[in-house]
Amino acid sequence: MPKLAQPAGSGDAQEPVAILGNLVKAGILRYLRANPNVTVGPICDALQLGPTTVLPRLKELEAAGLVVADPPTTEAQSRRGVWVKYRTNNEAVTDLYLRLGFAIGEFSD
Repeated sequence: MPKLAQPAGSGDAQEPVAILGNLVKAGILRYLRANPNVTVGPICDALQLGPTTVLPRLKELEAAGLVVADPPTTEAQSRRGVWVKYRTNNEAVTDLYLRLGFAIGEFSD
């Protein structure tokens, strides 16, 4: 199995890039920043993607601390019929943005 190329000096960017990961996650964050406290349905509609694509990425973003679920998905899973609302953790998203910006040279110390 081939290894992923990792250029010298890219270590600072590795975690932010891994957390963000793909355009679906970026789209979810963009939508939730503009439309906080929504269920998965409006997110799917806005991104024109199905819940089987969106839900796993929402859970990954929640695990990374970038998205807040209310109630937390662990509680909602134990109580059927509970509608989970999602919003961004703006502080964590801003931190991720700044870390990536520093890593790629957009910002300097």
